[in-house]
Amino acid sequence: MAEKPPLPPKPKPPLPSKPRPKAAARPTTTTTTPAPGSRPAAAPPFKKPTLAPPPQVLPLKPPPAHQYRQQQYPPGGARKHPRPYRQQPPPHRRGGGGGCSCRRACCLATGLALLALCLALAAACLAYLYYRPRAPSFHLQPLSPVRLRLGGGGNSSSVSAMDATVGARVVSWNPNERVAFRYGDGEGRVSLRDADGDVALGWAPVHGFAHAPRTVATVAFVATARGVVLDEGVAARVRDRYRRRQQGFRVVVDAHVGVRVGAISTGMVPIRLLCDDGVMAPRAAAAGSSSSDGGTVVGPMSKCQVLLFRVRWFSLN
Repeated sequence: MAEKPPLPPKPKPPLPSKPRPKAAARPTTTTTTPAPGSRPAAAPPFKKPTLAPPPQVLPLKPPPAHQYRQQQYPPGGARKHPRPYRQQPPPHRRGGGGGCSCRRACCLATGLALLALCLALAAACLAYLYYRPRAPSFHLQPLSPVRLRLGGGGNSSSVSAMDATVGARVVSWNPNERVAFRYGDGEGRVSLRDADGDVALGWAPVHGFAHAPRTVATVAFVATARGVVLDEGVAARVRDRYRRRQQGFRVVVDAHVGVRVGAISTGMVPIRLLCDDGVMAPRAAAAGSSSSDGGTVVGPMSKCQVLLFRVRWFSLN
């Protein structure tokens, strides 16, 4: 079957024509030819056409100053093309994450320090309960030998010279069962006590020693002095007390001490022994000690004080 031929396209309707504005009618003037021999007629006066009033125009407002910025040109007159506007990215905050990490590190370090402190305190408490450390005690035995030789100054002299030899012995007792002490080398000094002030009689070196648990140790030295000057009043009082064996002395020992607990040892720190109530040994005890080369003197012992770092540590019983 044959296909139907395509239909012809429909013609488009014509667009309506726009009316053209009519031109203003010009005034027509009629010209008449004058008759021969007559005067020509006067032309009518020319009248200007009336104009319409101009439309009212409102004044324009000036644009904002920030929209139209005056371009500044270089003094040479060369004009540069303005750069195209690019949107700036938002500012990046620095240190935001670093501050959090620093705070975490500080909190972690503080926590570790507190934990280590608690563990150290717990270990110290357990060690104290196990070892039960106690301070050693120090006592001064009666001084022996004591030799004071006062030279007479005569009636015209108001001073006297004295030669002295004084032996001192300090006894120490360690009551601990697991704690030992060690003492370094030091020096001992002896002074004569008087109401007008102490009189120094000399010093002597003191050798160090180890003090084992539950043992007794002694520190002994002999101080000598030659030509100690005394006024007549002090010399008279010293002669009287020396004859009656009632002269008082003061003994000071400076050394260093350390503590040893098992295989652990501490450093050495300064220590000072103050024995203010030293007395002379009785004659019989003094003779026995001199014959046996400075043996133990029987008699009342005086208490001593201990200064650790030049600060009073404890009083001995």
